[in-house]
Amino acid sequence: MTPTHLPIPASLSRAAATSEQLVERLNALGGLEVRDGGATRGTVTVRTLGETLEAATHVVAGAPGARLADMFAGGSGPTGSGVSPGDRVSPRASRAADNGGDAPTLRLVWALESGYLLTETEIHGDRYPALSDIAPAAFVEECEIYEQFGIRPATGKPLNRLMLPPHAGPDFPRMRHRPARPPEEVHAPHTVGGQAFEFPFGPVRQVGVESLYYGLVTSGEEVVDVYLFTWHKHRGLEWRLRGTTPREGLFFAERAEGLSAVAVGWAVAAAAEAALGSTPPPAAARTRAVALELERLYNHAAAMAALCQATGLTVGQSAAEIALERLLRVNAASFGHRYLFGVIEPGGASRAPDAEVLRRDLPAAYGELRRAADALLSTNSFVDRLEACGILTAEQARRLGLVGPVARATGMATDSRLNAGGPPDGNPYAGHLVTAVTADGGDALARFQVMLGEAAESVRLIGEFLDAGTEAKSAPLPPGGGRGLGWAESSRGEVLAWVALDQDGRITRARLRPGSVRNWRGFDDACRSQNVFTDIPIIEASFWLTAAGLAR
Repeated sequence: MTPTHLPIPASLSRAAATSEQLVERLNALGGLEVRDGGATRGTVTVRTLGETLEAATHVVAGAPGARLADMFAGGSGPTGSGVSPGDRVSPRASRAADNGGDAPTLRLVWALESGYLLTETEIHGDRYPALSDIAPAAFVEECEIYEQFGIRPATGKPLNRLMLPPHAGPDFPRMRHRPARPPEEVHAPHTVGGQAFEFPFGPVRQVGVESLYYGLVTSGEEVVDVYLFTWHKHRGLEWRLRGTTPREGLFFAERAEGLSAVAVGWAVAAAAEAALGSTPPPAAARTRAVALELERLYNHAAAMAALCQATGLTVGQSAAEIALERLLRVNAASFGHRYLFGVIEPGGASRAPDAEVLRRDLPAAYGELRRAADALLSTNSFVDRLEACGILTAEQARRLGLVGPVARATGMATDSRLNAGGPPDGNPYAGHLVTAVTADGGDALARFQVMLGEAAESVRLIGEFLDAGTEAKSAPLPPGGGRGLGWAESSRGEVLAWVALDQDGRITRARLRPGSVRNWRGFDDACRSQNVFTDIPIIEASFWLTAAGLAR
């Protein structure tokens, strides 16, 4: 494990120059940088032409350090709400959406060294270039866009069922049109050649575990391929957010991925603040950061307990769960909620931490975690099971746009806390040295080591934020509308949120992209890296993702 110190201010000039160069190249293709009210605040916005979308994607994808962070569609229909006559909508969904035209708008969010670049393109007809051929990270979003908006890549490639269940009929709520045909693969049997066969596992797997279907293709013991069906956890949260105010919408956003409630809530609140030009008070921003680091701590403890369960170490599992319980009690004592729901609100924070409780109880709870981890790392049977299990390379992580500990375990120092874009007062990490903990093994052991290093960093950062001062305070959100992008670094990696608000301050389109959305694609590849059946639970625990975060 090789910690890399990357202070935020150091990369500002390099990132700004990269953004300017990309804008120039996109403008040369007929693009137009948007700086008026139609721009997405919190990022550089460039409108591109449909006929040059493929070339524009090549330009950005080929830029050093650029990573496709998200892709989504929005805005269509006679009201601009993304729905058409005959589609089922909520009463609130009749409000105007982010695009007043009849053509859906395709948006690509690119992460640069510091800050984000957003391209937006109107799609006329039901086809657009196959962008996943250029940026493979786009494939999951291509599947989702087809389900929700009825448009698809022009190559006609098979698209997986992602969110909507097979029984979703014409009355099932969607963001826009039904696809002309259902996703191809769900009704067709998977073709398994030679002596291999498919071993079905799930969706009900064990008590307390999310619904998730595995199709494990094997010739006996080694896993040669894996299929995932995640639609059992779909709740239509982006659909439900339409017509809500940012404050009302946070209730749904926190539940998109409950174990990342702070991170997803922060991203949505930051998107609304960017859209309306509001900045949280600095002390309230530090309150958010304290809650985010506490969320990271308990998630890493839960991942350690899951790793012990997957490797059959009941004593180690008990020790990890004791540490987890102590951390959850610290959350409850300091913020009033074991899982930190309700801390974030648009404009700031609704609760301040009890600094005395944190200074008194957090070191002991973290000490419990550290003692359990040290015991595990000295247990040969545990280390042997994690070594060379579920290997990913840095090239795979870059190609698939992976984030969080999964990416950092391959040597990539990807951490949105290092992103100093946006108002400096709104980023509490800007005044603190953030250490991106990396490793170079790319296996389950490397991911575990990254989590342990991050846990130590979280404790240090919490102490610094408490010393700098925290409070429960919010800046008022100005009236009016706009579009904004927000982000936060969850325990699973970068979380993104994009919102469009009408002139009444209500959400017309919201996009939620938890870290799990990106990393499940890497899980597939990790399972195919010469692993056996009993390695799959270890790989899943080391990724520590949620099916709910993907299906939302």
